[in-house]
Amino acid sequence: MDYAVILLFNNVSEENINSIILNISKETRNNYMVENNISPHLSISLFEYNESVDKIIKIIEENKNKFKKDLIKIASFGVFNPNVLFLSPVFDKNLSNSNKNIIEILNQIKNIIFNKFYIENNWVPHISLGVKLEQNELLNGIKILTKCFNPMGIEINRIGLVECNPYKEIKIWDL
Repeated sequence: MDYAVILLFNNVSEENINSIILNISKETRNNYMVENNISPHLSISLFEYNESVDKIIKIIEENKNKFKKDLIKIASFGVFNPNVLFLSPVFDKNLSNSNKNIIEILNQIKNIIFNKFYIENNWVPHISLGVKLEQNELLNGIKILTKCFNPMGIEINRIGLVECNPYKEIKIWDL
């Protein structure tokens, strides 16, 4: 089973990002993010684990104080070719520490297999706006972003554990 540990945002930030997601969904007719109720988030770890998720919940609960509320700056948008559009936060020490800390915390549990794209010095922080996009949807999404995107500040105020594919929130903690 694939899981992610994610950072979540305050209501205003979430509404701003959801507005962009809805715009992209409407114009591209790719409704994956909307139909799957994927909350705007920033994944700090992605991993496979086939045992009881209770161990993961417990260890995050015990270590959630290592993560802090934060204001991140969204300076640009980007593409993971061939099918993902995302917002790109400025990569700073706090984001780096969030990724590093969660890897150290989860490494205490046996049999976790980390996704190589979410480990330290290989992780590209991003907030997905559209996924599973066909080439024409991706290009239309870029056109939309060139019209509606403005740099912004986003407030991180929660951390969560989610199941991936399909997306399902398992546990959310306030910071």
